[in-house]
Amino acid sequence: MVSKKVQSIKPSGVRAIFDMAQEDSINLGLGELDFRPPREVTEACKKALDSDSYRYGPTMGIPALREKIANKISRFNKDIKTSNVMITSSGTQAAMATFQTLFQEGDEVLVPDPGFVVYAPECTLCGADPVPYTMDDELNIDLEKIKEGITKKTKGIVVNSPANPCGSVLTEEAFKTICDLAEDYNLWIISDEVYENFIYEGKHYSFNEYLDRSVVLNSFSKSFAVAGWRVGYLSAPDSIISEISKMQYHILACPPSPFQYALNDAFDCQEDFINEIFPILKKRRDLTTDLLNEIHGFSCIKPRGAFYAFPSYDIDIPSADLAVKLAHQGVLCSPGTAFGDAGEKHLRISYAASEDNIEKGIEIIKNFVENF
Repeated sequence: MVSKKVQSIKPSGVRAIFDMAQEDSINLGLGELDFRPPREVTEACKKALDSDSYRYGPTMGIPALREKIANKISRFNKDIKTSNVMITSSGTQAAMATFQTLFQEGDEVLVPDPGFVVYAPECTLCGADPVPYTMDDELNIDLEKIKEGITKKTKGIVVNSPANPCGSVLTEEAFKTICDLAEDYNLWIISDEVYENFIYEGKHYSFNEYLDRSVVLNSFSKSFAVAGWRVGYLSAPDSIISEISKMQYHILACPPSPFQYALNDAFDCQEDFINEIFPILKKRRDLTTDLLNEIHGFSCIKPRGAFYAFPSYDIDIPSADLAVKLAHQGVLCSPGTAFGDAGEKHLRISYAASEDNIEKGIEIIKNFVENF
């Protein structure tokens, strides 16, 4: 007998398309960079595997790596200490531990729609009700929709900037308004800042500045191109981080030790790696947006961050069906509804792929759509 909570959530629409991949499929679906990690990272991993790092580690992660992360994010808040940082097994698991700690039956949590696929299900799994808030016509956070969604049951709001799948970046006005709403209504802010290093226009406003009411989620998957290692981290106030750590213990005991030691040893090369790949991703973004806007019936707002385009289309087919048909044509992209009901008549196109694959993949989309 399967629990009602698990029965009430759906498999990931992104993974469903990924699992349809053929040997020669062009993958514009997953948000996984096609770059190899820096040599310093892989060498540090080999070194870690030859040491005694195969043993259990602390539930909150190794102190040296936590300290380096705390020093990094202290640029947003000088009061952040090592004790405010916890290493996790991915940003997704960081979200799970946080949701399970903060929310319960009867609570409501505001989640972006469209938004990353795990937010709403993780609310459901802890007994809370996810309440979607939609974006404006430019795919930015609609502050009025957030205000309209707040009730006496609201306990938290999930924010993601730069955003997956929309590519939008939080403005200073939106940042300040959300902080004010959290103060006025006694809300927790869960801020997913995994794509903080990939902002092409605008500025990153981090809720680490407002850590008294925030839990900030992050990951090494994007900044070091090690998505398969599943190492993330979070920062949280003194008042709750020990409680999140308690939940983490009962999920996984401790994050993977060898990868923590490797990331700690190679930590300082992170900035150079991002500086190397950033202009390449920006060029891919421009190419992707231009090619999508050449497709009849498609309209693509140029994303200001992350590495996804989220074009709308006007042909008469649901996004889930369109993504399946395109997969059969040899190109993988994610249906907009994988990210919420407001994603209908959209596709998510990842430009974490090579320029050659972007051009070939979008050509397949163009040929299919214009002959539909």
